[in-house]
Amino acid sequence: MCGIAGVIYHSLEYYRHLGSDLLSLIEPLESRGPDSCGVGLYGKAEQPSLFKVLLLAEGNIPWQEVKQSLSQLTEVVKFEDIGTGCRAVLRSEDDNCLNFLELRTELARSFPGLHLLSMGQQLEIYKEIGAANHLFGKYNLKGFAGTHGIAHTRMATESVVDTCHSHPFTSAQDLCIVHNGQISNYYKLRFALERQGVIFETNNDSEAIAHYLRYQLVQGKSLEAALNSLLNDFDGTYTFLVATSDKVGLVRDKFAAKPAVIYESAEIVAIASEYRCLLNLSEFDSQATIREPDAGEVNIWRAKTATCNSNY
Repeated sequence: MCGIAGVIYHSLEYYRHLGSDLLSLIEPLESRGPDSCGVGLYGKAEQPSLFKVLLLAEGNIPWQEVKQSLSQLTEVVKFEDIGTGCRAVLRSEDDNCLNFLELRTELARSFPGLHLLSMGQQLEIYKEIGAANHLFGKYNLKGFAGTHGIAHTRMATESVVDTCHSHPFTSAQDLCIVHNGQISNYYKLRFALERQGVIFETNNDSEAIAHYLRYQLVQGKSLEAALNSLLNDFDGTYTFLVATSDKVGLVRDKFAAKPAVIYESAEIVAIASEYRCLLNLSEFDSQATIREPDAGEVNIWRAKTATCNSNY
């Protein structure tokens, strides 16, 4: 049993609430899973040629060597320690120089114990063992401003408790997922994806969702088509959120076994595993539409992209 939450803003004036709203949504859900917490936050977009990279260290990592290794691939605009990891901004005029999967593989080969948490023009992933308040405090996330984000609190049932097995999972630039439930045909799906060249980092069944969606999107499918394909291909009981640079999608399995509640107003869409979390929103409106998604329902909301010129 885990808890998931998400926020999408339709009005620029609310962007400054992203960090605090996500904390208020996910913290009550620790009763569903206290093992770890993680967030995928979509903030101000970098310039077209710049990409944010979040790195996590397990053990002692020679950060200057990491910086030097990155500089051999592309220009390092910024490189700073943050928590037990590092946040870098890289410049690349050629997208091929910053292929997410290739960069992840190269870093893991050169620096065992170093993990690429996220990469993109907007996405920043932070996750850690322990309570939500600890995570938000360590990385000063309560004041994070942005267009949308998703969050997760975990109770481990099928894999170890560590940061790498925690959510969100990512498989491409500006793409991440959080998941509550179990994928019963996980090994079959994993084998099929591995035959397509996908490399898994963990034994968490949720990672298969991220890789599956990336594969579908690379084939040219829309996000909606990819999510509907997933409903047919994935067995189990699950509710999950997927976020991209400008969209958030919610999928509930055909048995409706895992909970979700949707709050929609003119200014904000919020999703949480339990209704009580929604009452903590900074701008909760009792007149907003609040509903539970049906079995097998797919929802997609569009967020306004926060360009590098946005002020919030």
